[in-house]
Amino acid sequence: MDTPETDKSAGEKSASSPEETQPTVRRALVDETSARPTTQMEPAPRLRDVTGTFGDYVRGRREALASFTRRHRAATVLLAVLAVVAVAALAIAFAQAGRVPSGELIDADARERLSAPAYSGGTFGHDDALVARVVDVRRISRSGSASEGDNAQFGASGYASAEVVVSYTGSYVSADQGATLEYALLDGSWVDVGGARDVEVAWRASAGVDQEKVVRNAHLLLKRADEQGVPEGEQPLAELYANATAEVSDEHFDEDAQTDTLTLTCTRGEAFSSYACTMTVTFAFRQASGQWEVESVSVADGARERSLDALLGTWTGTFQSQDTDGEKCLAARDAGMTVVVSEAGTDEISGTISGVAHYHEHPNKDATDCEGDLVLEDVPFTAKLVESEGGILAFEAKLPEDVDGSATLALSFGTEDDPSAVTARLTSSYQHTGSILFFPVDETLTYTDLFSLRKNA
Repeated sequence: MDTPETDKSAGEKSASSPEETQPTVRRALVDETSARPTTQMEPAPRLRDVTGTFGDYVRGRREALASFTRRHRAATVLLAVLAVVAVAALAIAFAQAGRVPSGELIDADARERLSAPAYSGGTFGHDDALVARVVDVRRISRSGSASEGDNAQFGASGYASAEVVVSYTGSYVSADQGATLEYALLDGSWVDVGGARDVEVAWRASAGVDQEKVVRNAHLLLKRADEQGVPEGEQPLAELYANATAEVSDEHFDEDAQTDTLTLTCTRGEAFSSYACTMTVTFAFRQASGQWEVESVSVADGARERSLDALLGTWTGTFQSQDTDGEKCLAARDAGMTVVVSEAGTDEISGTISGVAHYHEHPNKDATDCEGDLVLEDVPFTAKLVESEGGILAFEAKLPEDVDGSATLALSFGTEDDPSAVTARLTSSYQHTGSILFFPVDETLTYTDLFSLRKNA
């Protein structure tokens, strides 16, 4: 029978040796061990269950919210709009909290509210008109209240101040005007409040002094020079040059140093003499006042010395009259006189003279010439100044002695009657022995010829 054979085979297998059975047991152990991980992973299905449960909850709430929104759609829209408005208002509030007037607004406002400073050059400077050129906004700050009570504005939501510097220029000076401008924020717009405060002006010179004003006020410079001391016995410069003319001969303007140095010459001219005073004057420009001030004055040597250069030249004399104790010899009437002044100092002149000297006795009657008349040709002389009052200059000179006599020359430039008149007197001295009642007497005869002089062109 088939079945018993099968059982037999199984029995034969059961009766196998232990060596064959042992591997089978190990396989069974391996199988058990491999099944354990499956047993330890059992919690994984539980996590999925939790996640699914939470998802179901979220979906449920979402569906409930959607259902609520559908039932209260109008209220939901209103709440959303209110939220947007609130956020926008908050953003605007934050923006306005840091908002300040724009630079463009301040620039235009500064040009309108601040006027160009008026400028007068004073004693030595140019008068000038200034025009606004540049506005420099230095600083803008925000504050919760006005700096002064009078500037407080009803309904203002904020205040601000701006520090500005407006630059002005003219032909001779420039100016920087600093000021503080205040603003109030009303209905979202910045408006100016109050007047400009802390206004200050700093000046700068772009050109030197006004030379015409310097010339007109030269007497002030002379007084400044006298403050350094007047030599004993000398006249103060301000008096000596009271009616003098002044002229600027040189100028050096230093824009970086803001100084201007002038060479000024004051000249006092009279009919036949003159005075010249050369001063070096340094002016300094003051930034605060915008005025030129005298910083120093120095005077060249010779300011108090008289110049006689006007006497230089050739003078031609016309005979006028003769003064003598007896009868006259009029030889000088036809001969005339020529005086050449070649050198002139401060108190003397020198040159040559041509004319006639009378070295003889008196004629029996007035004569046109006499024996003993000596023709003088280019006789040298040096004449000393003996008088200088009232514009009159009087000089005297002794001519070189001659064997027959001597002569003196007196020149007068200006007279009391005519300040422009020039005269010359040539006095001839002749010594001889005469007689009185038959007694010999030594006597000196003199002839003084008067001439009117005119300077050749």
